[in-house]
Amino acid sequence: MTALLEVKGLRTGYGRIPVVFGIDLEVGESEVVALLGANGAGKTTTLRAISGVIPAFDGEVHFDGRPITSAAPDKIARLGLLHVPEGRGIFPSLAVEETLRLAAAMAAVGKADTEDRLHDAFETFPRLAERATQTAGTLSGGEQQMLALARGLIARPKLLMIDEMSQGLAPTVVAGLFDIVAGFPARGTSVLLVEQFVGQALAIADRAYVLEKGVVSFEGPAAKLAADEEFVKGSYLGDVAVESIHASGDAPGPVESALLAEQVTVRLPPALLRSLEERAQREGVPLPDLVRQAIDDAMASTPTPATTPSRRKAATPSRKRRATRK
Repeated sequence: MTALLEVKGLRTGYGRIPVVFGIDLEVGESEVVALLGANGAGKTTTLRAISGVIPAFDGEVHFDGRPITSAAPDKIARLGLLHVPEGRGIFPSLAVEETLRLAAAMAAVGKADTEDRLHDAFETFPRLAERATQTAGTLSGGEQQMLALARGLIARPKLLMIDEMSQGLAPTVVAGLFDIVAGFPARGTSVLLVEQFVGQALAIADRAYVLEKGVVSFEGPAAKLAADEEFVKGSYLGDVAVESIHASGDAPGPVESALLAEQVTVRLPPALLRSLEERAQREGVPLPDLVRQAIDDAMASTPTPATTPSRRKAATPSRKRRATRK
């Protein structure tokens, strides 16, 4: 297999805080590679460093035989490596066709070739053809994601990095998107996919990497990882494993004793989870550690039953006073 993308010893993060610690990663020609891991593991940070959005602290990134470590994002894009970030990043006031024409212009596609590429985009995403004159801000979430992918394909990249394309979408819509992405290698576009729908990502991927606290904990065939049912079931967005929970203080209370040394799955609202993930990245700590600390703080501030007097005991003195007046 010829390596299209080679990442060696990549160390990166935000400000002076490292999030990714010396990872190696490759994507070959005509290949789909899944990059998986818990929230806060460094997946999005890795894509941002590869595409030049944030600088690399150390290590090397080569694309199509050329060094691109910490190069400008526009230079990297012109080489044929495009990044579809989470959140889609569309212009809400532009119509669907206007968005695609702008993408073609930014990629320096000729006028005649632009029409052919628009035709291909609408053929790949028929729903967008139906919405060609509709502004992007009025599209459904699934249609906006289709537009983000179509915008990337307009440039006919050699590699498309897709970050959380299923975020906030219905499972039926997600299934359709996976079917489309699975066909990208046949069009000459390799894919590096960060995804919360782990089972479906592994079903279309050739190989997979798993990040854990900024380091690679698994590298190998996607089929091998898909056979690990425990990993697949425990890897969906919204499930945060908090291992060996322990509270501050010398004497654990009743709630703490019940949780001590257990593994607990906490399901959080998506908005809260995203906020926690961003905070974890800013502070340079793993998301499970941040959640664990929040639980510790909450339990430390929760009054124990002994500190709350019962209503029956509180009422006793007043009954005695009424009896004395009689």
